[in-house]
Amino acid sequence: MKEQIGQWFREYKERLLTLLGIVLVGVLCFEAGLLQGKITTEKPLQLSLSPVPTLTPSEAEASPTIQVVVTPPFESRVAQVGESQCLYVGSKNSNKYHLPTCAVAKRIKPENRVCFVSKEAAEARGYVPSCIK
Repeated sequence: MKEQIGQWFREYKERLLTLLGIVLVGVLCFEAGLLQGKITTEKPLQLSLSPVPTLTPSEAEASPTIQVVVTPPFESRVAQVGESQCLYVGSKNSNKYHLPTCAVAKRIKPENRVCFVSKEAAEARGYVPSCIK
């Protein structure tokens, strides 16, 4: 029996040593990750707001007025365009835009679909052409 075990060990010695080495490297990497997690103690991010200065009525009259123009976000302007007017299609998960007839555009899920009325509108959002001929 001892002789059979010795013969088996001699036959598979290289494979056993390789397996043992892989297991040891894995255990060491795992332990190193645990140690790194215990050593690294970052303080949580804390935000503080400073008080907003208030103006007296005389200071408010003396200060120049600023006109603020609020435009709706681009997504809402795109969403107002109907699917029939969607000349180019992009995905929220990609930076490429396609023709609606392109096979890639047809595979985009409706919840990820972004509609563009022109190439310029797509490129203004950072999209690059793909499947456009």
